Amino acid sequence: MSSQPSFSTSNSEAMSSEENATAFAEQEEIHIPIEDDHDSAYGGDDAVSDTTSVAESIWKHRYENGRRYHKYREGAYWGPNDDAQNDQLDIGHHMMRLMLDDRLHLAPIEDPQRVLDVGCGTGIWSIDFADEHPSSEVIGTDLSPIQPAFVPPNVKFEVDDCTQPWMYPQNHFDLVHIRCLYGSVSDWPALYRQAYDHIKPGGWIHQLETSIQFKSDDDSFPPNSALLEWSDLFISTTEKFGKTMRVIDSMKRWITDAGFEHVREVRYKVPVGPWSSDPKLKELGKWNLLYCYHGCEGWAMFLLTNVLGWKPEEVQVLLAKFKNALKDRKTHAYYEMSVVYGRKPETASS
Repeated sequence: MSSQPSFSTSNSEAMSSEENATAFAEQEEIHIPIEDDHDSAYGGDDAVSDTTSVAESIWKHRYENGRRYHKYREGAYWGPNDDAQNDQLDIGHHMMRLMLDDRLHLAPIEDPQRVLDVGCGTGIWSIDFADEHPSSEVIGTDLSPIQPAFVPPNVKFEVDDCTQPWMYPQNHFDLVHIRCLYGSVSDWPALYRQAYDHIKPGGWIHQLETSIQFKSDDDSFPPNSALLEWSDLFISTTEKFGKTMRVIDSMKRWITDAGFEHVREVRYKVPVGPWSSDPKLKELGKWNLLYCYHGCEGWAMFLLTNVLGWKPEEVQVLLAKFKNALKDRKTHAYYEMSVVYGRKPETASS
């Protein structure tokens, strides 16, 4: 392990079988089994390049409504970068590994040597990948320098905006990994074109995104559900922000349009809370409840105060309603996550 990550500023397992219990691709009829438990709630809140090369301004943060945000290209991303939100990101990483049967990706890639993790957040995916592939070189990029100090020697982190021109060589990466950048990119086709240009022929793109549209297969939402209100509110707010949270609905088509071949999509239903009788989905639901419960303020505060002009007190009222709805065991809510991966043709040239 090296004692310090490298930061710089720049512009820039083969897929498991379809029997995966939670995956579905064009199989909307699959329903999540429900545990026979009539408790009305889940319980209390517990249920729920060298550093010296970085410009000083990069290390600064801005503070707003009690939360800390990135300073570099401030306002480009709505999420906080403080410890509370970073813990929530790591909870999400664990949940997504559980969903993928303890895998980091589904792309059938062998012996990847150069890997780019776009929007790496806390760097936890980059670090896990580097540990599993010690011969690889992994670069993680993010707007915030929030990654840990002690990392594997084959990982480095760069402060970068992925929507700006990439300064890496073309035809360079074996794998470009993207995860949970919904609401962060104004021109997704342009991002995919950049990825295509910088992935070497035969290399792969892999993206995991989540929907914020809560659903239920058994119509168990109560009247005026706060979960449905949440979905509608943030879908419309991010459209106004100019960075859609509905990338899950279009990313397969956009990735295909960028020139990738053998593009595959696998969708998962992710329960909110441990209401399923299926053991794996029950465990997944526990982590998702924690993920949503502790992440919702960070998801909401910037967007509602800056885009819609709400007062922080109004946001807190919405959050209280949302958290109560999350803990309602009678509501068998879930949302979808999608994995899309594709290969750059062997004969391709940028």
